[in-house]
Amino acid sequence: MSRRLLLIDDDAEFTSITSDFLISVGYDVLVNNNGVFFQNSVAEFSPDVILMDRNLPGSIDGLELIRQIRKTGYGVPVIFITSLISDEEVIEGLEMYNCEYIKKPFGLKELRSRIDRILHYSELDRILFSNNCYIAEKCAIKNGDKIITLPKNENTLLKLLMDNQEKICPIESIIYTIWGDKDVERLNRVDVLVNKLREKIKGLPYVVENQKRIGYVLKWQGD
Repeated sequence: MSRRLLLIDDDAEFTSITSDFLISVGYDVLVNNNGVFFQNSVAEFSPDVILMDRNLPGSIDGLELIRQIRKTGYGVPVIFITSLISDEEVIEGLEMYNCEYIKKPFGLKELRSRIDRILHYSELDRILFSNNCYIAEKCAIKNGDKIITLPKNENTLLKLLMDNQEKICPIESIIYTIWGDKDVERLNRVDVLVNKLREKIKGLPYVVENQKRIGYVLKWQGD
């Protein structure tokens, strides 16, 4: 069965050449030229991989479109196409689960290699998640059939709690691990961070308990 690839780019010549090549090597390709109705394309086509321009017409940010589907737990691998981009923007995209970049100009053979590679690693992730609900290196958890990307600070907090499961993590230790200082003024930010994390792990066999302002502890609630 052919792998399905959703190609999103407003350059008609580029999409024509690229889609023809990918079809010739066995991919089933759907082209969306501007990102409009992106979520409909994803829902109806159910791609195995998305290849998309980071900057789309109408000031549409490709990264923001992917954030939207990541919130639904859809972990499809994504390769962003770009020509002009800052290091900060690259890092922003790479920190999102199952995403990478390819910079123009690039050869079609290089593109195919990148697509094959990200699909390969995506399959390895699927195998890893079959035995784990959390992979810190991927900043992601699996909750039911959803892969949920964790922002950097939430991932740091969960890793700290997981590494010290059933043990109290003092507030000061949490603040230092996340922000690199011991500023107690960050106490409210810790509470907010914990509440966000609780929402995302709801349904998993874990619970984060507050130990009377001393700290937090991650407890196993499974059988």
